[in-house]
Amino acid sequence: MRKPAFIILLFVILLTAAACGNTNKPDGQSGSEGSGNAPSPSPSIETVATEEPSQTPTPTDEPTMGAEPVNPIKIYYANTELEKLITKEVKVEFDSGEDLIKKALDALKQDGPDGTVSLWKPIPIKSVTLKDNAVTIDIELPDAARLGAPGEQMLLDSLGQTLFQFDFVQSYDLLVDGQALESLMGHFDLDHPTVRPTSK
Repeated sequence: MRKPAFIILLFVILLTAAACGNTNKPDGQSGSEGSGNAPSPSPSIETVATEEPSQTPTPTDEPTMGAEPVNPIKIYYANTELEKLITKEVKVEFDSGEDLIKKALDALKQDGPDGTVSLWKPIPIKSVTLKDNAVTIDIELPDAARLGAPGEQMLLDSLGQTLFQFDFVQSYDLLVDGQALESLMGHFDLDHPTVRPTSK
């Protein structure tokens, strides 16, 4: 009689244990839900740095210090018959307007191309100044440098055309030993100053 009672008691314990096992499932589910609500890492925001124009070095066209670039200038010589002026282009370096004038006059005193004469070669230049767009040239005039009327005219023309090719030169005053002579060689009047011809 005891054996069937023991079997029934064991069966009741098993049913009770099964019922307790079912009540644990919701806890397990709630745990899974908790893991599902965990915050996921947010995507990082990548900042793309755009180059601003101010950060890019801008090339400058500023001139370098020192002498000006080499420039061709025109120098005027006379042909051997003293009938016309012959133009020759030369290159010079200069630091200022006054220096440019001096370099041009130095070139005017050099020998020209074949078949030409430098009328200024025998004439010593004592000083050259530039002030307020006016050039003052003081020279010596030895007897060997004196010319007839055609030669004097071409000498003055070669000086004027050489100087007035520069826009900043508005006039020049040609002195002999510091004196403002009425005529350089006695054939033509010499203005003091000689002013740039007006364009027609």
